Amino acid sequence: MMKQIPGSRWTPEERCWHIPYDVSAYSRLKQVFGIEHIAVVESKLHAQEVQKTERQVKPQIDLFYKDEVLRLEERLRLQRYSRSTIKTYKSFFRLLLAFYPDRHPETLEKEEIMQFLLHSIEERNWGESSQNQAVNAIKYYYEKVLGQERTFYELRPRKSKKLPGVFSEREVVALFRSVQNLKHRSILMLIYSAGLRTGESVRIRKADVNLDRKTVFVKAGKGKKDRYTVLSDKMSTLLREYLTVYHPAYWLFEGRDGGSYSTRSIQKLFRRAVDKSGVNPYSTVHTLRHSFATHLLERGMDLRYIQTLLGHSSSETTEIYTHITRAAREKLNSPLDYLDIEINNMTSESSEYNR
Repeated sequence: MMKQIPGSRWTPEERCWHIPYDVSAYSRLKQVFGIEHIAVVESKLHAQEVQKTERQVKPQIDLFYKDEVLRLEERLRLQRYSRSTIKTYKSFFRLLLAFYPDRHPETLEKEEIMQFLLHSIEERNWGESSQNQAVNAIKYYYEKVLGQERTFYELRPRKSKKLPGVFSEREVVALFRSVQNLKHRSILMLIYSAGLRTGESVRIRKADVNLDRKTVFVKAGKGKKDRYTVLSDKMSTLLREYLTVYHPAYWLFEGRDGGSYSTRSIQKLFRRAVDKSGVNPYSTVHTLRHSFATHLLERGMDLRYIQTLLGHSSSETTEIYTHITRAAREKLNSPLDYLDIEINNMTSESSEYNR
């Protein structure tokens, strides 16, 4: 998205984007991301220049019906939605209010909401995920806050049927061997060993791991569902060593300040391991979870058990792994293989006929 701003450039050393310090670049930045997602930080060196630039651009819109945002937030909090979901819903709902600043959202027609979505797709380059989250936020406000009938389904993007990336078993071994730090290795191996999401791995408490029963308790996973998953013998041995060295107080994996380890830190250590091991460079931490399910399926585990271990509500979500397992592909045969035909004989007969 940043490439759409003329003059923008990526600096690998600083791991950040730079854009020209002018009004046109700032205006384009607002078009792509929205004014609500931009914060201007003034430095002493450029304070006067920033003030001059700010006078040349429109100020941030003060939402006239911002009380509706508070109503949305209160309802979400009453239904115990997660902080991240509340933040996301509020952000997208504010964009809708800013798009129609002089209209109460209750007066908006479906066609007008569609125009907002189309504008955001074209001007902000929303992907399928952003569009879907915006529809979720809007639906929640109209159905739960205003009590209207369920609607807006036709405004959702068509679901793309993407197959998840998966490591081979050899790649998993290479990845783990490249990690020398005991804590880092324990984190990545537990994610693969138990099929955890990244966010779940940082919320595992010390008491959630039962080394005797060889189980890991995942509290309030995706969809606020509790579940138990497996703890392998090798993982138990590694965790015993880790607990002896690090002595975590509450969380299984703690940061330097004593709180839970951050997902961002896991992503960074995973990226270092990928670069060092030379495995698929397009993989993510979530690839370990995909590999967990795929490798279990390849070794004959029933799909229903895998569904339980992963915490999937629907079997359809788990069934995606049946399309990518190597073992399943190797067992498939074309119907041609079952016909009583000798290809060599047919080739010789065809040659005589062509003469």
